Amino acid sequence: MKTAEVISRIESLVPSGFAAPWDNCGVQIAGSERDVTKVAVALDPLPQVVSSALEWGAQFVLTHHPLAIEAKLPAKLDWFHDVMKQVFCADVTLFASHTSLDVQFKGAVSWLGRELELENLRVLDQVAENEAGDILGYGCIGEYSTPVVFADFVERVSQLSGCGVVALCGPEPEKVGCVAMCPGSGSSFMDKAFGLGADVFITGDVKYHPAQESVGAVLDVGHFSLEEEMMRRFSVLLGEDLGKEVEVKFFSGRNPFAYHVQGEGVRRP
Repeated sequence: MKTAEVISRIESLVPSGFAAPWDNCGVQIAGSERDVTKVAVALDPLPQVVSSALEWGAQFVLTHHPLAIEAKLPAKLDWFHDVMKQVFCADVTLFASHTSLDVQFKGAVSWLGRELELENLRVLDQVAENEAGDILGYGCIGEYSTPVVFADFVERVSQLSGCGVVALCGPEPEKVGCVAMCPGSGSSFMDKAFGLGADVFITGDVKYHPAQESVGAVLDVGHFSLEEEMMRRFSVLLGEDLGKEVEVKFFSGRNPFAYHVQGEGVRRP
């Protein structure tokens, strides 16, 4: 399969035309048109991830986060320069599906809502509708027919997300009947979630003042936890779409945060 066809297949699953106006989806670094038999998928285009992908023999690298939101030159010998050098020398294509993937509610982005077995799962913040009539947008919201105890719910979220340290803010309900969530930095959707009746909102990167002002319970499981699993699942979907002609492999990243737990030392979630 040629490079252009791989790009076409990705665009058919997560069209860049639905990305946020500020975002930089699509080709990050262009490689030569060539036969592609191995596609690497990862959350972040970091040097160690790209290096592992190239050692595996990838001719195409797809990440969720762009190499840069705004165009810039490799003017410093930093990680950005390192990635560009690796990709240029290998003559492969680096591609990003960021908010173009985030708005695809029916895809991997809403994985946690399905794993939590929420009913009537739907888009939290609608932004568009595709040609098939599917509603696109950020996050999701759903309900339990029988509310669950809050402490049990938090434990379940921790297990599913793999996040050993969950930050809690806002008033805690006794039971959870309605749940909303948005992967990544989704705290801007907190008010909308609670306005729609959510008892709990799950996201990452909640800042101090929004945490203070929250009118409902928020579980901050970090930016990494939800999106790393999202990309792992998307790699499976992409592999199914590309077929046997192209091997798709997910390359795990590393949570940039570690936590010191008193009496237990440093722990990564």
